[in-house]
Amino acid sequence: MTVDAGPRPDTGSPRAHLLQVADTDHAQRVGTAAWLDRELAFGAKVFYKGWLGDAGRVEKHWIAGPESSRRTREALRSGQLEFLDFPELIARCEQGGDGLTAGLHRLQVEELERALGEGWPSVAMTQESSRRECADDAEIAEFGRQEGGYDALAARAPLRILCQLTTSVENERHVFESLGVHHRHVADVGWRAELDDERWALHGDLDAHVAQRFGGALAGALREKSTGADLQLDLSDVGFVDVACAQLLVLAARAEPECRRIVLHDPPRLLKRLLDVLGRPASIVVVDGDRP
Repeated sequence: MTVDAGPRPDTGSPRAHLLQVADTDHAQRVGTAAWLDRELAFGAKVFYKGWLGDAGRVEKHWIAGPESSRRTREALRSGQLEFLDFPELIARCEQGGDGLTAGLHRLQVEELERALGEGWPSVAMTQESSRRECADDAEIAEFGRQEGGYDALAARAPLRILCQLTTSVENERHVFESLGVHHRHVADVGWRAELDDERWALHGDLDAHVAQRFGGALAGALREKSTGADLQLDLSDVGFVDVACAQLLVLAARAEPECRRIVLHDPPRLLKRLLDVLGRPASIVVVDGDRP
């Protein structure tokens, strides 16, 4: 498989940290293989963190098998692509004695500085579903701090990150929270989201199949606006919204303080009808073009 190495967004943009969501391992592998092939084609040094399983051998992982590209397999041999097993990752991060999150941030900085010091023009990092329980608020907060380390690095270095979420191997709490943490740039099945010019822009179809994930992303977008600013939601590229996702918007708006609004820019006609049926609160403002 060869991926066209056409123009890509600037590394410093929110798109530098992408969450790729898939329902199955196979779908996740196909998308990740394309992303790896593209980054390698651009000449990036790539660090991959995944699960080797009981075999403990990279050659038994899909990344070295027929589902990967020839460029990926060659990069493993040349050292342009490095693989780190999750158990070894955890052991390395805990060596400093200052906690897993601090250790992970330290490892990320070391990898980035080493790659740039070796002369690579850019760096890419990706990791498979982490299989975190997200059982309590403390673990969720730690998860957010860990992912924030990527954002901090990408803001000041030529770094791109792909986080992988496979819903079939994660519990519902982790899926919900992962979408919230990564809401700025999500590529899900049938829809995607990105933060662009202070607007949270959605694309595709929002149906019952993705309602839980949309709800998680919406919660994350509202948390980021917790200072009181309105959430500007661009829906001009959304083709369909079902009642489950419309209900999430209504419930979220009702839970917000009266001084905050969710501003829907160019929503599809069906969504406007659903909001009227559900009883649109005053804190949801609909703007068609420049006219509210």
